[in-house]
Amino acid sequence: MQSKRTTGGFREKQAGEFLEQKGYAVLEYNYRTRMAEVDLICKDKDTFVFVEVKYRSNADEGHPFEAVTPAKQRKLRLAALLYLEDRGLIPDLTPIRFDVVGILEDELLHLENAF
Repeated sequence: MQSKRTTGGFREKQAGEFLEQKGYAVLEYNYRTRMAEVDLICKDKDTFVFVEVKYRSNADEGHPFEAVTPAKQRKLRLAALLYLEDRGLIPDLTPIRFDVVGILEDELLHLENAF
């Protein structure tokens, strides 16, 4: 049995490859600050896309999209703001979007502009 960290890393890599096949450029995996983390940061044309990856081995645990709670959304917004500021980008002038890649068993589902 794999640890959650090992499984999470594998699934995040899988999601990154999935998004690359859709034309996204993956800029970073696991961007971390003291207060928040983003699983993937990508570019879709001129838009920075902050992606949360959620995996569920079966539907008994609920749908992966349901795990992106309002509290998680707040943390992702904070991490995105810190990422942009860290790179000298002006948040109000930089196109951004929040997506979720849900993995249910082995099916990848991509929800663009999730919140």
